[in-house]
Amino acid sequence: MNYEMLIAGAIGFASAIGLMFWTLRNYTYPKVEKPFFDDRKIFGLFALGLVLGIAVFSLQTWFDLAAVVVVLSFAVAEELLKLVILNFPRFQKKLDTSFYGVSLGLGIGSTMSFGAVYLSLVFLEEVSIWSVGTLVLLALQLVFLHGTTGATIGVGVARGTPWGFFAQAALVHLVYNLMMIPFYMSEFTYGAVLFVGAVVFLVAYYLYVHYRLLPAVVSEQVSRLVSKSKR
Repeated sequence: MNYEMLIAGAIGFASAIGLMFWTLRNYTYPKVEKPFFDDRKIFGLFALGLVLGIAVFSLQTWFDLAAVVVVLSFAVAEELLKLVILNFPRFQKKLDTSFYGVSLGLGIGSTMSFGAVYLSLVFLEEVSIWSVGTLVLLALQLVFLHGTTGATIGVGVARGTPWGFFAQAALVHLVYNLMMIPFYMSEFTYGAVLFVGAVVFLVAYYLYVHYRLLPAVVSEQVSRLVSKSKR
């Protein structure tokens, strides 16, 4: 039995599904009478994200992730990929696009974290509590990163201002990638400090998306509907 694949799958998929449930639970039944999104589209875009995550991760394995030009290029390209998908005419200026951005990003983050953990376990000479803990945090980083940047771009498309929010998502991705360069260069002191710093940075940004960005776009939409009904 391939235990490395089972462990990688459990970490990558469980964390993505768990975060999707936690993020979207306040916007669907039973929290609200009428859900703000279509479950079929949520899981459809999550599935699309799974495929895209595999493709992106496979491409990344051919490059040196400690090279500044490489990490900057991938950061912009990955966020641009999300923008292209979420900015299709069918999604433009629609509230539910914000939530589809979450599911698309989490799908991408899920398989990218799966790939990162699986390859690391395969080539790891000695498995210890520290190495496993590091891999779990690395997987969570990728899930948080793509889930939140997907949500950011989705909100921008829903508001009709996609490029400004794309820039914000790309900046978050760029900062994360730059913080991770010493980790990929195996510089223990700087790498460990910045690795932990990257976890804190992504969790903080997730909290901003969860408690500020998504509620704000929902509030705007509800206020708009109330104004229309009063006319």
